Amino acid sequence: MKIYFLLISFFVFILSSCAEKGFYQSQQKILKQECEKLNSPQYEACLRELDDQSYDDYRREREKIMKEEILDKKLSSY
Repeated sequence: MKIYFLLISFFVFILSSCAEKGFYQSQQKILKQECEKLNSPQYEACLRELDDQSYDDYRREREKIMKEEILDKKLSSY
């Protein structure tokens, strides 16, 4: 019984990771499509603002920020 619980937990974790990555990639694609609607100078500026970082880089940066926020909350509660 325990092994089934572990397997189910593992698959839920894997699926949620894939869904999060897919969501990030979809958002990046939508933002790029919005840039494509603009004229040339605005289009180029929009693309420069669009962050083309990989999902893995995004995830690492996000985790770092979340850890810093948690640490700040802990320090401010003292």
